[in-house]
Amino acid sequence: MKTIAWLCGSACLLAASISFPARAADGLAAGVFLGSPMSGVTIKQDQFKIQAGIDKFGIAIDGTWNLGEWLGRMEYAPMYIYAGGQWVDDSTHQWGPRAGLGVTLPVGTGDVELFAEAGTTWYWEEKGDIEFEGAAGARMYF
Repeated sequence: MKTIAWLCGSACLLAASISFPARAADGLAAGVFLGSPMSGVTIKQDQFKIQAGIDKFGIAIDGTWNLGEWLGRMEYAPMYIYAGGQWVDDSTHQWGPRAGLGVTLPVGTGDVELFAEAGTTWYWEEKGDIEFEGAAGARMYF
């Protein structure tokens, strides 16, 4: 978990220090991610993303909103908020709504992006815990 927090913090600092000429291409993107509670593959189409866990089987489906466009301030263009739901094959924490903040870093001509995100999931099983979770990875646009 400390590694994920370090990666998310580093990506946020890097994004804040670099000027972004353009956002990564809209359209279909696929990639991999490492995170908590699961690591696996991710697919993004415009404002929707799906993350499927391989190490711990699970799935998360989210809508995303670009903060630069939403707030009308392009200095926030590399950042986005997301909200959706998550199910994880875990005996204690299985499913619930989630929301958080992410940042992207286009690489090269913008066909590849690095991303980091952190947020909370409110698990409705057992105790109804709210867990802080994060992920970092890369996606390639097609």
